[in-house]
Amino acid sequence: MSPAPSPQARAVVTGASGFIGTRLVRRLADQGRSVVAVDIAPARQQVAGVEYITADVRRPLDLQIGSGAQVLYNLAAVHRTPGHPAHEYYETNVLGAGRVTALAEACQIPLIVFTSSISVYGPTEVVRTEASPPAATSDYGRSKLMAELIHQMWLKGEPGRRLVTVRPGVVFGPGERGNYSTLASALRRGVFFYPGRKNTVKSGGHVDELIRTLEFAVARQDREILFNFAFPDESTTQDIVTTFGQVMNRLFRPATAPLPALLLAARLFEAANAMGVKTPIHRERVMKLVRSTRIAPQWLIDNGYQFELCLRSSLESWAQETEGRFE
Repeated sequence: MSPAPSPQARAVVTGASGFIGTRLVRRLADQGRSVVAVDIAPARQQVAGVEYITADVRRPLDLQIGSGAQVLYNLAAVHRTPGHPAHEYYETNVLGAGRVTALAEACQIPLIVFTSSISVYGPTEVVRTEASPPAATSDYGRSKLMAELIHQMWLKGEPGRRLVTVRPGVVFGPGERGNYSTLASALRRGVFFYPGRKNTVKSGGHVDELIRTLEFAVARQDREILFNFAFPDESTTQDIVTTFGQVMNRLFRPATAPLPALLLAARLFEAANAMGVKTPIHRERVMKLVRSTRIAPQWLIDNGYQFELCLRSSLESWAQETEGRFE
């Protein structure tokens, strides 16, 4: 079994230009690591000393990318759902997993850290742990589950290999440009309302906490680790809105919009989209806001991981770093 990589070990990060990838690359560089950042998209931020390579994980990767690397972080994915034709999830998430593990095999990289998703469990009102059976209901979730299996096949190819797989909930923080950023903006402008209900549970956590959990798992000697990432204390939509209000020093009292009315409006927007009027509003996105995704980070709890942040301290940290803009 390979030991944990040394602090100076060369690291490859695929999907390095995404939200989590950008944060991870900076963290590794700050630790003095030699980092190769790989993505089809240009980097959001250039970090001094990092080698940036433009590459498409759907195609064979140049072996020079992985030369001398001791760890490969595979974050490359098509994840927004809905928003892509079904085949795109499989082309990037599944075929990409094959290309990345082939690179690791050819370059004899002993450790892969793979970011999967809680979408493999499907939406659920019941708490899921790592022992819960997958029940993916979307092309994104199914493609991520298939990618997990491809990484496991790579692991079984040689006895000295190690694999860390994380299934994150909603990850937020500086650079997110997603659900939490949108929520903060809507609350500030007074245009937010609860979609259907207030008690939808959305498991998740801050991006820096996610990276710390990866470091915690990598430092162990287990050959294979699979774990959920989310704060141990659950948050409902109302909890999140209330906490944003506390951090912003404002009192938010959004109304609750009836779900049937929202679905009808979304259907009209879908019809407009079909006629060429581009809009992000979709019934599936509405339902994502209504359905709970509840996971417990049981592996982290059982193995003594100490969370440094909670929902409120995460939002306070984010506000401080972005001067209250939540960008």
